[in-house]
Amino acid sequence: MGIMLLVGRLYGNDQDEGENLLGWEWDRFWAPGEGAGLLELIRGYGQAIFFEQAFRTGIFDCLTEEPNDAKFFAAKMGCPSDRVEYLLDALAAIELVEKEGEFYRIAPLAARYLRRGSPYYIGDLIDMEFASRQRESWGMLGEWLKGKTINCAHHPRVVFQPSFVKAMAQAVLSDNSVAQTAGIISSHPCFAVSHNVLDLGGGHGLYSLALLNIKSDLNITVFDLPQVKTVTFGYAQVFGREPGFQPGDFYKDELPCNQDIVLAFDILHPVPGTQKEEVFKKAHKALNTGGYLFYKTWFLDETRTKPRRGALFALKSKITNDASHVYTFSEAKIMLERVGFRVEDRLFLDDGCSSILVACKKRTGNKQ
Repeated sequence: MGIMLLVGRLYGNDQDEGENLLGWEWDRFWAPGEGAGLLELIRGYGQAIFFEQAFRTGIFDCLTEEPNDAKFFAAKMGCPSDRVEYLLDALAAIELVEKEGEFYRIAPLAARYLRRGSPYYIGDLIDMEFASRQRESWGMLGEWLKGKTINCAHHPRVVFQPSFVKAMAQAVLSDNSVAQTAGIISSHPCFAVSHNVLDLGGGHGLYSLALLNIKSDLNITVFDLPQVKTVTFGYAQVFGREPGFQPGDFYKDELPCNQDIVLAFDILHPVPGTQKEEVFKKAHKALNTGGYLFYKTWFLDETRTKPRRGALFALKSKITNDASHVYTFSEAKIMLERVGFRVEDRLFLDDGCSSILVACKKRTGNKQ
């Protein structure tokens, strides 16, 4: 009996044999479902921790575009060269370092996003995403599920510190949200005839800067807490444009009037619907008749399970603040129509999560 035939008979692969010689079916060793995705999810946690800890070593600031050996980088870091070599090999495995023979150099992706001094540096975003409070929030899930109410009050002046605003800026720069969003807004017919634009809670000002790059004569104002002004003008220097800045708290203060467009991008996440509605009443009042609101966020679908990022965010927000509510698109539409807007469209970004609700301030007597 040939070896392959024997193996087939032993494990049940012989088409002519109803029973295998060992008394069990070979297909019992095949998982009944796709387990690879679950394993990837589990193992991804360890890889994420490795990435964060490697970033903390400062190695990306030491790496160069020119190939050098591990001893060269070890001398810059003040570490034993054999250990640096292990680290470099692991970073090469996740494609943040390029290796040629015994020489290493920084990968273009890492040079762009992980090295200080780059306008696309995401160090603040890494700090935010790997902060201990992230795990602590999810660590409350068990108690919350059993009925405990955990209300971590939302204090904008505490949360929206410059480091947080920079993290938000780094996120939208790295996934091209700014360029895509500016393209969508500038393509709308209202943009060509608009002059006054209010960037509500605009923080870093990147959307304003991108729109100014398209239409330099816009009178565009970032309305946000006074502590974020330094971030706004820091990016203004980088990108060579300068929007206006009006300090204020949109939960408490009235908004400047005579606006042709109001931008509400990635704001109002952790607050109840009634509080969101009060802010949009102010936005409605600030707009000229026939003016437009562009409201961008992670709207959930009607099942409240997609997009995945939005569904997970909705749960985490609810755990830490029982009053929090993430809108579905239809919920947002109903709320805005109640305020006095006419919702005209929904436009999707390529990030697979964000979309923009387009709404017009109805003219007096307009029953549409």
